[in-house]
Amino acid sequence: MPFQIIKNYLPLSHYFNRVSRHFGLFLLLNVVVQAAFAQSNVIELSLDEVIRLAQENAPEVQTAKATLQRNRLTYNDRLLDLKPSLNLTAQLPVYNRVIYPVTQPDGTQRFQRNQSLSSNFDLEISKPIAATGGRVYASSGLRQRLDFLPKTSGGNIMSYFSSPIFIGLTQPIFGFNAFKWDKKILPLVLEEAEREYAEQLADVAQQAVSFFFDLYIAQLNLESAKRDKVNAKDLYQLAQNRYSVGKIAEADVLQMELGVMQAETRQARAELNIQGSVDNLRYFLGMGVVDKIVLVVPEGVPLYVIDRQLALQQAAANRKYTFTQNRQRIEAERDIERVEKESGIDISVQAGFGLTKSDETLLGAYGFPLQDQEQVSLSISVPIMDWGRAESKRQLAANDRQLLEFNIEQENINFERNVLLKIRQFDIIRSQLAIAKRSNEVAAKRYDITQKRYTVGKVDVTELNVALNEQISARQNFTQALRDFWAAHYEIQRLTLFDFEKGQKL
Repeated sequence: MPFQIIKNYLPLSHYFNRVSRHFGLFLLLNVVVQAAFAQSNVIELSLDEVIRLAQENAPEVQTAKATLQRNRLTYNDRLLDLKPSLNLTAQLPVYNRVIYPVTQPDGTQRFQRNQSLSSNFDLEISKPIAATGGRVYASSGLRQRLDFLPKTSGGNIMSYFSSPIFIGLTQPIFGFNAFKWDKKILPLVLEEAEREYAEQLADVAQQAVSFFFDLYIAQLNLESAKRDKVNAKDLYQLAQNRYSVGKIAEADVLQMELGVMQAETRQARAELNIQGSVDNLRYFLGMGVVDKIVLVVPEGVPLYVIDRQLALQQAAANRKYTFTQNRQRIEAERDIERVEKESGIDISVQAGFGLTKSDETLLGAYGFPLQDQEQVSLSISVPIMDWGRAESKRQLAANDRQLLEFNIEQENINFERNVLLKIRQFDIIRSQLAIAKRSNEVAAKRYDITQKRYTVGKVDVTELNVALNEQISARQNFTQALRDFWAAHYEIQRLTLFDFEKGQKL
């Protein structure tokens, strides 16, 4: 009976075995897929790639692009003011019902009611004259269609007045010409916007260096903390073994135990810092969630010499502040001229020539012969007494220009001094980097030798801790020096908008 039961259950057990094998394969496949997905979400970035992504996706760059686009649109909009314009004006209809005096043959006047219905339209093209500040225009239209509405039922009286063509000119003689100054200022405004965008890209590159090395240093600290923790545990185990045979004192064992706890603390702090650094870099680059970012630090540093005079020349030629100063100077001259023109004699000339005709029919109003029409006017405005108001405005404008020149001179001095200072600092930082690199190599080798000597009992724990602290300090100094070099490298580019390594403008 028991054998029969077992026999009967064999197919069922065989079924479970098959399910187990398929389930195992499913689990294995799932693990492989998850591992592949995890590997696909690991991003490797070099410093150049971080800078490129930042200059494409950083929020500051998006803002700068929008600002540049707005400045371009503003520039184009201001230029359109100098273009011709075509306008159509019409009044359809105008109804009048008035009482007005009518002179009789005997010289007396009678008041008579009048009703009329009028309409007109006019097509005009005009263009400002930027060189003189005037305006030229040409128009064509039906100046007026007039319908008199009498009280009786005898019918309406209709007439047309047309002007097929009329050409005119309006020209101030001594007036302020805003168009002339706009043609000088607007290109500088656009150039300022272009240079400001280039400076923003350089600023973003410098920020990218900061975020890159924040994460790189955090990763180095984590790797170092993990390695120090393993070494501390090994040394602690070795110290316990030596203490058990009476070779070292209990204080040395406690010192090693303290080293283990300190290594664990450094690792926990490094893990916390690295997560914050990853998030900062990821947000700055506009990236989504990633499992890990592997940074590739440049193996070497570029070797180039910065010529100070070339740096000052490139800074003056490429930076926004040069165009800003030129614009401010021109605007100051414009303001002085505006005060002088608006407070002086104002003479304006208007002239025009056209062909007109009136008739009781629309076709007749545009038929030949047409009658010529001339119009010339001269208006003069002469200030006589303003109690010193104009002179006060002139002095204020002149004082503003003098103050502007003083500020520009100080800005140039401070900027040149800053550029030269950054160049000197760059040379010092590069020499410090070489020293820090060699110090890191020496400290790492010394700690390795000291650790081996401690293992064989030739040095005590105090000397080992000194070597460990020196190694940690040298490694931190080297990474900080590397960071300072690249920060200074891109700061020089930001100040001059010039790549001295490649010898070209940014």
